[in-house]
Amino acid sequence: MNTRQVTTLLSTIVLLGALEPDARADELESAAKSARHSTEHQMILRRRTVDDQQQLKPEEMLSDLRDTRLSIGQVKQQAINLFLEATRVVVKPGDIPLHVSPTVITAAMLDEKKSYMAPRKDWLIFYMNTLEPIIQLLTDDINDVDTNGRKVPPNIEAKINPLWKTWQIDVRAINKSLDEMQELIGPDCGTNIPLAKTALAIYNRALDLEKVRYQAYEMMSQEYVSMEQHHSDRH
Repeated sequence: MNTRQVTTLLSTIVLLGALEPDARADELESAAKSARHSTEHQMILRRRTVDDQQQLKPEEMLSDLRDTRLSIGQVKQQAINLFLEATRVVVKPGDIPLHVSPTVITAAMLDEKKSYMAPRKDWLIFYMNTLEPIIQLLTDDINDVDTNGRKVPPNIEAKINPLWKTWQIDVRAINKSLDEMQELIGPDCGTNIPLAKTALAIYNRALDLEKVRYQAYEMMSQEYVSMEQHHSDRH
């Protein structure tokens, strides 16, 4: 989903605020499907070319890895939001109030025998469309490297390749889960369990991404320090 589509969808949410709940949910569902499958106004990202491929400076590469942590954090948060929306229960008088929303989700938090409240479609769509642009950017970055290559010192390239392959698998798995979530939001499947499980799958993949990102940061930071020391010793 591109920026224009997200803006259009969020504007639709505001404009539909005065509608009856059922009508608003139907309109939002229609808007989400239209936005997700639209091929117009695709986001255009600057692509590297043969003349333009340059080795990133150490501080640029490490800063990129630092910034990616922020993106992964957003993926985790929206997965949590989707999971919590799918696992809402009726609050009865005397129930202990929650002072803080969960910051992690696990399979143990999902009871397939419990009766959960129907998820609110407008919130599901909002969380989805906050999440989708992030995954699109991560996917586009993968496609960029697959197309144009990556230019880093050979000793770093050999070590980063296994991490890169794991990263590709996880990002594409999240993208697939988003497609599955989109299908679940539309029809009334009669249960919240598939929604919660898909949200949990996205969250767990995001945890894997954070592990890979951290390992890459540690490895590259150490390599860059070693290279600088070696260069200093030679001079």
